[in-house]
Amino acid sequence: MGNGLKSCKQKHTSSLLNTPLLEEEEEVENLRIFSVEELKKATKEFKKERVVEGEDTYVQTFYKGYIDETTSKLPVSVMEGLVYSQKSLEDWKISKEEAESLGDISHPNLVKLLGYCCEDNRPLLVFEYLQNESLEHHIYQKEEALRWGTRVKIASGIAQGVAFIHSIKNSPLNQEFRLHNILLDEQYNAKLLYLDSKKQSWPEDWTFAETIYKSPENMFAGRPKY
Repeated sequence: MGNGLKSCKQKHTSSLLNTPLLEEEEEVENLRIFSVEELKKATKEFKKERVVEGEDTYVQTFYKGYIDETTSKLPVSVMEGLVYSQKSLEDWKISKEEAESLGDISHPNLVKLLGYCCEDNRPLLVFEYLQNESLEHHIYQKEEALRWGTRVKIASGIAQGVAFIHSIKNSPLNQEFRLHNILLDEQYNAKLLYLDSKKQSWPEDWTFAETIYKSPENMFAGRPKY
């Protein structure tokens, strides 16, 4: 990931407002600010054959892409947020702040956020690419079952990721703890795709973290039961 993923300063103009959103982007530690054109090139214009996960309302859509580095191409997973209709500077600032807050969270069992793009009315997050896809893929789409030792390794990784999130956020994972949000790297280490949906500060008509599932006690009492 090296030097190509260092923080950068860029001037952005909004296709929504036709005027500069901010005079200059502030440096964001550990995150790269991508342009729409960069991500279009990386994913070959978001071609359908590049979709890694998604294509329905219950699963976020990811596109596999390659970011040019000095000596090789870095594989990444580009997540597409829902299009929002409120075309305002305030909405743009909210999406930018949410992306930056995710960049502050780091753990071996969480999918690493590499950068983001908020230029258009379709926000994009850029994550590390994990070769072995989601746990859902292995359970429901692969004929060969995972070996017992691999299952234990995955379960241990999931537990460590969940424990870490609770330790820093005290945030229940009801809305995000689903099989397609548990991804596996080349060595079958489990990594959770954490989008911090508890904050829910995105505009009402779009979100990175969709609210799909709530436990009964959370739905009726307004809080989880431990």
